[in-house]
Amino acid sequence: MQASAPAIVLDGNQRSALSTVRSLGRHGIVVSVGETHRRSLAASSRYCRAALAYPDPAQCPEEFCRWLEQIDGAFPGAVLLPMTDVTVPLVLRSTPRLPTLRIALPSLDLYEAVSDKYRLFQLARAAGVRVPETVPVSRAALGGLEGRDWRYPLVIKPRKSTMRLDSGTRKRSVRYVADSSELVRTVESMLIDATDELLIQEYVSGEGAGVFGLYEYGRPRLFFAHRRIREKPPSGGISVLCESVRPPAEGLAAARGLLDSLGWHGVAMVEFKIDESGHMWLIEINARFWGSLQLAVDCGADFPWFLYQIAAGASPEVPADYSIGNRLRWWLGDLDNLYARLRDSRWTPTVLDKARAVGEFLMPWQPRTRYELLRWNDPAPSIMALRQYLAALGRKRRATQ
Repeated sequence: MQASAPAIVLDGNQRSALSTVRSLGRHGIVVSVGETHRRSLAASSRYCRAALAYPDPAQCPEEFCRWLEQIDGAFPGAVLLPMTDVTVPLVLRSTPRLPTLRIALPSLDLYEAVSDKYRLFQLARAAGVRVPETVPVSRAALGGLEGRDWRYPLVIKPRKSTMRLDSGTRKRSVRYVADSSELVRTVESMLIDATDELLIQEYVSGEGAGVFGLYEYGRPRLFFAHRRIREKPPSGGISVLCESVRPPAEGLAAARGLLDSLGWHGVAMVEFKIDESGHMWLIEINARFWGSLQLAVDCGADFPWFLYQIAAGASPEVPADYSIGNRLRWWLGDLDNLYARLRDSRWTPTVLDKARAVGEFLMPWQPRTRYELLRWNDPAPSIMALRQYLAALGRKRRATQ
């Protein structure tokens, strides 16, 4: 491995990008950060050597791909690390035209196989992995929705989180419905065109959990797991407070069974829900870094550094174990969680429940809990994040006036 190979981290406003920049910077790697503008979260880190601006990959994918070709010439031999489901497939499609940039990603076919949630459902079923009942629906099938015997609540999710359109890429979120009329309205509002498909999925009540894997050309190298203590939104989504745990046996077996059979390469985020009986239900697989990546790094499972080494042509020395019981808190996301719980009586039906929620949020600094963005040796990103948060609040306020 060329120890001095530079790294280029894309999607600089992602928390995973910041974790990656901090990890590689501490190992002495020269890191540049790319975003649609130069002032991004990860670029504000002391470990970022250069900030790069590129065309918006969601709105101008072809221009973004041409930018990648320019970067290939300007940074020969650099390790390229995309962070989102917008940039990862564009990097994979551009790979034949990027002769010098180094990546550690699965093939485009494998990426699309796990990103298509219905194909993943079918793969999991065939492998004997526990998955919620899932039914695809298109505009042509709208008429039959109300006549079916659904068990509510239901989860409505896009078959693919990001959908490429003539106008660019659109990212859509998961919705929850409580009755048949809400089901029809939600599906109608989410469908983009006649070719679009959504998934209607059985709702699994329980705690969110993640099993995260690192593979080297089909060979599993490292697994890490956390449990989600609080999420945004509270019904399930992005982790805002999580704790490192040992990989649960059922979840690890499911993750390994699927990823081994696919001959995986790179990282994978395998997301589960744990029901009241302790059973683990596969929700999705993401072929990219995840939001709470910093927890793994803090625990000694330094995925960015290990993936960098694989991309650069070396086989990393990974630890046999990692620290258990550490917690990571994303304070601004936790603030959103609190606001949502106080607004919605489903989560805080009584005054006592609301007071308990506020007390949990205001609980003083706890042993073995670290704040994701605020690091005293690298404080600028936390200031940048607060500015972005307040600016977003201002935009929402103006939009509602």
